[in-house]
Amino acid sequence: MIIDIFAHHISPRVGKILFRAKYYGEGKQFHYPAQNADAEVRLKLMDKYQIDVQALSQTTPVLLGFGAGEAAEICRLSNDDNYTLCQAYPKRFVNICIFSLLDVKEAMKELERSVNELDCRGVTIATNQSGKGLDSTEYFTFYEKVAEYGLPIFLQPTHWESYPLVDMEQGYGMMSVFGWPFDTTQAIWRLIFGGVLERYPSLKIITHHCGALLPFFVKRAEGFALSHPILRARLTKPITEFWKNIYGDTCLGMAPSALSCGFDFFGPERMMYASDYPFGAQEGEGGIRDNLEGVKAMNISAENIPKILGKNARRILKIK
Repeated sequence: MIIDIFAHHISPRVGKILFRAKYYGEGKQFHYPAQNADAEVRLKLMDKYQIDVQALSQTTPVLLGFGAGEAAEICRLSNDDNYTLCQAYPKRFVNICIFSLLDVKEAMKELERSVNELDCRGVTIATNQSGKGLDSTEYFTFYEKVAEYGLPIFLQPTHWESYPLVDMEQGYGMMSVFGWPFDTTQAIWRLIFGGVLERYPSLKIITHHCGALLPFFVKRAEGFALSHPILRARLTKPITEFWKNIYGDTCLGMAPSALSCGFDFFGPERMMYASDYPFGAQEGEGGIRDNLEGVKAMNISAENIPKILGKNARRILKIK
């Protein structure tokens, strides 16, 4: 079984709202094929590459440029439209719901609705909330409820605009290439040292782009956490104990050496295939194909490939 752990879905209703901002749509920062919302187009591609199930999620940069109310509405529509597709094809799709933490009370209501009415299998949040870190204590009630429901958290990177040299428009697109992995990394760091994973040790954090910077810099991170007295005092156990909470996807394309670096960190039980569809080359088909080929080209034991391609995701998302 092959399960795509990060496959995005932008429905026509959501697309109409997004077009009002400067980020998504034809001629804007992020192009996406409108036919991603056509179930037959999506299923045809899945069948072509033998993808059994897509975990349908929304990408959090769609919330850029919107206030708390509009962001919450985008989340509600995305969650509803994902569920509609899941209902129509229950063996092919599962629902990963998106939440904006700009209004925590609204996010809590949406979380309860998603679990009770929309068969929510996971929770997507942005790596920063309009510049606010994920270790902000106002978000703890949300994490507590997510842990209570036993849902994994999908960290989806987004913009941070404090460094002009990496600005999306003035920095030659570096934000989405290099800035997003940095933001994923700072989110992981803050979840650890900000006490979130200490307080809620059962949380599973699924990181986009194979853990971002963490696998490559893991020994640097471990050494600094051990040697820095202030950081050491913030944890009741070694930082290595928190790595077991962190999972990674394979969304690096045809890059076996980079994926092997990720595998060295995550191991065979915490790594999962992802395509990032419908973004990328050939209206998203390139991402499906290239990420599959990257996994299959990894220099690892053959018995671990099926775990990465589907078994791990099936366990975490409770897919029958």
